[in-house]
Amino acid sequence: MQIFTVSCSSFARLWACLLTVAALSAGIGVARAAPIYSNDGHASTPDRYDAIRVLGVIISESGVQNHNRAADADLTNYATINSGIGILSSVQLHLELNRSSTGGKPGDRAGVLVSNVATNQNLLNLNALGVITLRTFKAGTLQESEVVSAAVARSLALGGERPTQLEFIASKAFDRVDIVVGGVVGVSYKLRVYYAYAVPSLVQQPSRGLISRFTGSGSALAPYYGTGTGGVGTVSVCANAGVANPGNAVDGNLSNYASFNSLATVLCPSALSVKLEGAQPAPAGYYAGFVIGSGGLLDASVLSGLRISTYLNGVLQESQTGAGILELRLLPDGKTQVSFPTNFNFNEVKIERVGLLSVLDNLEIYYGFGVEPKAFAATTEVLSNFDPSQTAGHWEVKNNSVLCVLSCGVTNPAGAADNDPNTVAVVTVPLSVLANVELKLDLNGPSTSGVNVGLAGNRAGVVIGGGSNLLDLALLDKITLTTYDAAGNLLESASGSSLLSLTLLPDGRQELSFLTTQNFASVQFGVAGGVTGLVNIPIHNAFANDRSGGLPTIAGPLPVELTAFAGRWANGAADLSWATATERNSSHFVVERSTGREAEFRAVGRIEAAGNTSSAKTYKLRDTEAGAQGVTMLYYRLRQVDVDGTQVYSSVISVAVGPQTAAAPRLEVYPNPATEAAAVMVRCPNLAAGGTVLTYSQLGQLVSQQAATEAAAHLQLPALAPGLYHMVLRDASGQAVATQRLVIGNH
Repeated sequence: MQIFTVSCSSFARLWACLLTVAALSAGIGVARAAPIYSNDGHASTPDRYDAIRVLGVIISESGVQNHNRAADADLTNYATINSGIGILSSVQLHLELNRSSTGGKPGDRAGVLVSNVATNQNLLNLNALGVITLRTFKAGTLQESEVVSAAVARSLALGGERPTQLEFIASKAFDRVDIVVGGVVGVSYKLRVYYAYAVPSLVQQPSRGLISRFTGSGSALAPYYGTGTGGVGTVSVCANAGVANPGNAVDGNLSNYASFNSLATVLCPSALSVKLEGAQPAPAGYYAGFVIGSGGLLDASVLSGLRISTYLNGVLQESQTGAGILELRLLPDGKTQVSFPTNFNFNEVKIERVGLLSVLDNLEIYYGFGVEPKAFAATTEVLSNFDPSQTAGHWEVKNNSVLCVLSCGVTNPAGAADNDPNTVAVVTVPLSVLANVELKLDLNGPSTSGVNVGLAGNRAGVVIGGGSNLLDLALLDKITLTTYDAAGNLLESASGSSLLSLTLLPDGRQELSFLTTQNFASVQFGVAGGVTGLVNIPIHNAFANDRSGGLPTIAGPLPVELTAFAGRWANGAADLSWATATERNSSHFVVERSTGREAEFRAVGRIEAAGNTSSAKTYKLRDTEAGAQGVTMLYYRLRQVDVDGTQVYSSVISVAVGPQTAAAPRLEVYPNPATEAAAVMVRCPNLAAGGTVLTYSQLGQLVSQQAATEAAAHLQLPALAPGLYHMVLRDASGQAVATQRLVIGNH
């Protein structure tokens, strides 16, 4: 098995050509280094400020006004770039980063904080102009130049006077950031510039996992994917229906893709199964899913039309569908990952279309994965989670219009500031386009008085209740997030789909956030009126954390490669044994026992691991208390623990309790393939105390459930349509003890 190492740069270079906010930047961790600002007075401009006055009234301005204010120690001061009517040349402002620093490094976020001017709305024309450019320099030499995308310029215009980030991920070191604003005849506008900055991207934390990546091309990749509704290698009447270029999802190129196409039908929906690389399966608890893409914005409704399934050695393990179970997360390069946390080991994942959403017609499928949970978790997080008796003064509601008196506001604002997960604030959206509602929430961090609790570079955001439908582009244009310092001073904000990052959580809630450039103590959620799609928005809490949406990349093996785990009954006790092929930084093994399928696993013994070895090792443990559990069958699993505390579980094995080793139960199905279900003979040799035989369709639907005993020579199956079926034998405790595939052919 192999290890994922989160790599910001792998996504960043695909993304750096788009000047957008690092709310979508890759990686997991916390920004260890402090940000660097243009705050020691070194600013310059070649463009002298001029104003044309008629009767004392300014009718046109050009050049840069008060350029030094964008380089002083007060980060709330600003220079003003003026583009006058008839100006065809560009206006430039050069901002050096603090000279006492080493400057920005490759991988840092390079940018400027800017805002529109409330008395001049011509920045709305930037959608058409696209005239803002950022440039980085090192020792006076140009390093990189990036043009602000029209979408980001549009979001800037929506933000009004609130400071907004313009930035990109730098691939080269820099000590100066320039902003260049062009002009065209007939257009005059102003832009405030507060400061330039270099903010380190989040430090990467290692994450383990597997992806569908194999060597070869063409027919050599065929064993690693399947396009029917079953798993890889199964016979399916739907083979090759509805999937174009399936080999792209399992080759070594993670940037190409397979896709759903128009060949799919109701009877043969688009479905693609892919194997995961590595000798060992992904353990239970890992997230299983796919990296996907689409020409449009994928939102929560997509999850109702997709099913994700896992397999182990070709046998279906589990399937999940819907926004209450699956997780949808936007990735830095415009892709999306859809996944769920598993309950069973797996080495194959399948994605299939179960709905008729048009956005799925050309869905791009890049690769499948199985990754450990911490790949999607923050290492540090601060919430607005005060004790219910102490929320007073830690929230504030703002309505900026008399139109909000009756039609909008915030119900129970303290519900978003307390630590009770069952309480929420509800923001009622105004109907008037002239009104807006804002809810400001303090963060409850472990800080001393006057010290901000959200760090520069962290995400700032809010958690919104399910059903809010905020993943719609038009609705996001009405949403603004803003940060404040401990003194209540406004710091920076983000609005619109280009500046805000959205994550759909497995329970249907949504995280709305952006990456910051300054330390902050409060987060404010604001919504403007005039969109019927937004009515009442539940707000659970505000947060600051160091997690963002990147997915890890491959680099090396798991610390322990488990090659065997077995158990047997001998002399009144259970003997457990296991073997490893290699070990790296392995601490110890814990053997855990359960008395039944629904019973809790409990530790029964610990064995120290070899630590680091490339040689095969064997281990043994004797459970002398096994006979006192009062059951006829025991279940064991192995928990392997690394020196850093990371844990991985083995598959579950069963041990029959008795005076001697009992023969393992079997599931015999004959003939197989069969022309019809009535001709199939099903036997269950060595099945003690009875059990159940369950038959599942290719889609994971239960089509038959029959009681079985050891003496039963023939179980009568119901009439089954031609196709592939999965049969599972469960013992009296409900534990799966044997499986078989059954093929029913045409008459």
